[in-house]
Amino acid sequence: MVVHVVLLGLMGAGKTSIGRIVADRLGYPLIDGDERLAERTGGRTAADVAGSEGIDALHALESDIALTALASSDPAVIGPAASVCESAVVRDHLVGHAVVWLTGPIELLSRKAAEKDHRPLVDDGDPAVLLEHQRAIREPLVLALDPLVIDVSLNDDDAAAELIVAFARDRGTPA
Repeated sequence: MVVHVVLLGLMGAGKTSIGRIVADRLGYPLIDGDERLAERTGGRTAADVAGSEGIDALHALESDIALTALASSDPAVIGPAASVCESAVVRDHLVGHAVVWLTGPIELLSRKAAEKDHRPLVDDGDPAVLLEHQRAIREPLVLALDPLVIDVSLNDDDAAAELIVAFARDRGTPA
């Protein structure tokens, strides 16, 4: 089995920025969930899809994107949408991979999430309330996968990437 590095975390946790560094250090491609979504939808963002088709349709598409990435026979750093951990099928496919949970204080994550307009639900109310709700659902599901947990408020992107590369090598990714 090919072991992928999978970065999970709420919006604003740094999956893309940290993922780029990890991918570069491991010599792997970065499969970014937002980029793959745009490719599949003719350039639309998650917010666009959720607005036109609904949040459930968006989450189904994001899960399909994650499953496609996980099925790749070439090792990669995968930064899927945060919602994918709510899918039991995706969680089953995450077993055996180097899973990382990027977390941090809700105030920090909500501030970062609100900085970009491609994210769904952020403008529908208080982003901190949204992220607290999502964390309550998602974090226990991810923690059951025995991930490396990194608090992004205590580690800059470079330090987080260093921890992830060491973890990935320990979990069997080729150097």
